[in-house]
Amino acid sequence: MAQTRATELLQMQDAFSPYPLHTQEEIANFYYETAEARTGDKYSDFVESMVIQVLDSGNSALHKLFIGHAGSGKTTELFRLYQRLKEENYFVCFGRCDIDLDSGDVEYTEVLFYILDLLIHKAQEKSIYIKESVLDDIIAYWTSIQEIDISAYQQKELDVEGGFKAGIKLMSVLEIMAGIKGILKSSEETKRQIRQCINPRSSELMSRIKEVIDNLEEELQRKNYPKLPFIILDGLDKIPLEQARKIFKENGSKFSELPIHLLVTFPIALTYTEEYRNIQIWLPNPEKLPMIKLKNWVNDHYELEYTEGIEVMRKIVEKRADLSLFEENVLDLLICQTGGYIRDLFRCIGKAAIRARVRRVNTISMEDAQLALNTLESDINGCYSSDLIPAMKDIYMGHKHVNSSEEITKLMQVGAVLEYNGTRWCDLHPLVEKWLLEHQKFGEN
Repeated sequence: MAQTRATELLQMQDAFSPYPLHTQEEIANFYYETAEARTGDKYSDFVESMVIQVLDSGNSALHKLFIGHAGSGKTTELFRLYQRLKEENYFVCFGRCDIDLDSGDVEYTEVLFYILDLLIHKAQEKSIYIKESVLDDIIAYWTSIQEIDISAYQQKELDVEGGFKAGIKLMSVLEIMAGIKGILKSSEETKRQIRQCINPRSSELMSRIKEVIDNLEEELQRKNYPKLPFIILDGLDKIPLEQARKIFKENGSKFSELPIHLLVTFPIALTYTEEYRNIQIWLPNPEKLPMIKLKNWVNDHYELEYTEGIEVMRKIVEKRADLSLFEENVLDLLICQTGGYIRDLFRCIGKAAIRARVRRVNTISMEDAQLALNTLESDINGCYSSDLIPAMKDIYMGHKHVNSSEEITKLMQVGAVLEYNGTRWCDLHPLVEKWLLEHQKFGEN
């Protein structure tokens, strides 16, 4: 459903939907520039930086990680990039690994398969010719891995002449790959069997992908489009850390071998591990999307009277709703207690709006907001164990430039600790700090 700006409470659920902005209209209506509030530099806009890097890269392929907390706005930024690259006439594919793959159980070969699937579907969408020999190789590869009845496809080809034959074969490939994708997402036993066949033959899968890419590059050059396709993979930041290690550390070289521009989301918790430097061998110069900082930590203290982050958050909300829907000081409370975390702020606004609607009133009260924050506080503080409290006390006491400890990795993963500025300074989520202080978990200071 299309989002609309709320002028009354009944519109708040649509206005503060948890789903990212993805269409040009939604971005134009609701997006607010946050680069300076995130990084301290107004010239650090992620999208414009990426577009310039691509335009300046010539025939050199970019392979990059995109890092940020879940719910910080990464997917919206990726859709902005997708729209900008289309404006520059790039052959660009956007993949949601968290939706199209089994993000709770995914291996690198399935990510490679997904890249192949995206390339072929985009070629069909843009009416870009794929050679019959390339399609034959794809069919042969997948039919050798799993028995697929292709007699119907062969019969179709017998009935078709000349140039139309390739169209039938392309549809055959799409149907086969749709079946494989369905198995990889839903059928555990068959998935295991296919993996046993695919993993030892991953080099053949790489060859099929490269054949498609070579084909596309020829066609794109002939049409005077930029030569290299661009693949955006969202959702890999949500996979379990052990699987992420296998995909990015043990098999990162596979992705760096692909002659395409590739941008993939990456778990922020893994940036605080020893593996992170090794992963950057294959996927160098990562891009980061830090949280919007509501406080500014400079030279071991908070900068006095720093208000830029709060003002940016107010502007984000104002893009989506009339501020008169909040009673005095209510929005400021919600902003300050959610720590610059857009997802948490939107969740609390939505919950508070529902309570106000139940009360049959026209504005969100302080009590509505506080009860919504109480629910969020309970959820966050139920996600970590007591053995992590000493690490949180260190952060509270001023040790905000964190190290690569296992404790910080876990706290980042559950959102109890938030990174700001992309320079490895962090802070406790305000609701975590509030709960720990109220329950005297830090003991004597």
